[in-house]
Amino acid sequence: MNYASGSAFTNSITFSKRGFGFSAEIHRTDNMTFKSDRDRDGKAYLINYIPTLSKPHAYTLLALYPCATQSDGELGMQFDLFYKFKKETFLGGKYGTKIALNYSRINGLNEGHSFLNDNIEYTPMLISLKGEELYFEDINLEINKKINKKIKANFVIANQTYNRDFLEGHVPGDYGVLSSTILIADVSYKIKKGHSVRIELQTLQSKQLEHAEELAEGDWSMGLLEYTISPNWFFTVQDMYNWGNEDIDKQLHYLNLTAGFIKGANRFEIGYGKKREGIFCVGGVCKLVPSSNGFSLSITSSF
Repeated sequence: MNYASGSAFTNSITFSKRGFGFSAEIHRTDNMTFKSDRDRDGKAYLINYIPTLSKPHAYTLLALYPCATQSDGELGMQFDLFYKFKKETFLGGKYGTKIALNYSRINGLNEGHSFLNDNIEYTPMLISLKGEELYFEDINLEINKKINKKIKANFVIANQTYNRDFLEGHVPGDYGVLSSTILIADVSYKIKKGHSVRIELQTLQSKQLEHAEELAEGDWSMGLLEYTISPNWFFTVQDMYNWGNEDIDKQLHYLNLTAGFIKGANRFEIGYGKKREGIFCVGGVCKLVPSSNGFSLSITSSF
């Protein structure tokens, strides 16, 4: 149902030296959807893989609203800056301080994606930023600091813009565009040889940038406590609380308990808890997963 030609390009440049690194990436896709059944809608039928150009966050609330690659048409760019302040300096302290600054932006092409017949030409601009529909934007700063021989800390501040209607396939105006500010503190304490405890605190405050028909999920908080007995055992308890949901009935706690055992290249993990309904992404390909409550078992082996 589409006779327009497909095209894509990606380009990156990197520079690094001791204590400093920089990278810049850009990609553009237009009409590059390839499905096992072209008449079907949905991500499940995609064959080709186009990686997203946004940072793959490991922290829960940073990954709450992830970016999904739009193979029908998008322009993306990402910049990363890494720097280490030297030891015995004002900002470096006794052990040095590492910072990582990341910025990514994904927007539509100047004529969007199309469904054409063979009598219509389709030639969007190669690169266009001004005035195009914004799909996703993320700017984040991460500070990694060893405070003393027993305490290590990681701090993150981020701001994200998420076009929920477009990225999740809703009708325009259903959920609108979300702007979120996220703060994270991750502190590890070494109790004794082989024993350590880690505390992770996160908060997300969001607002809709325009009027929407559906109620917003609003603000979140998350806390995690992890106890590790090296090199084999770990135990965690985590709670996500959607205290800012505009629907009072959905101001829920998502409590999860996990225990795991690691032996060589094998990892065994068992857990129990409640998981939020939402978008789950792997490598830029996202799908909607239902809410769930129950036991889980995971076995991973490398060979």
